[in-house]
Amino acid sequence: MDFYCERVERRLIQLERERQERETKERERIEREVLERKKQEIEKLEREALERFRIEREMALAEEKKWYEEHGDDDFDYEDDEDEE
Repeated sequence: MDFYCERVERRLIQLERERQERETKERERIEREVLERKKQEIEKLEREALERFRIEREMALAEEKKWYEEHGDDDFDYEDDEDEE
């Protein structure tokens, strides 16, 4: 009887270790997935911010070009103006 109880006890201990190991692996997998999703979201937001910046820059350059077309001064040299001051 003692032999049987000892074997059952060892088996229960083994099963508990295996359960803990599975739970740990599952928890680590979930944590990795969460971190990967956060990383992807940050990368997406960065790409969107860069795209907005590019569009804003293009719009500003277009406005500047339009202003110069309307007001002239295409050949105005800003460096000469700074030297006079």
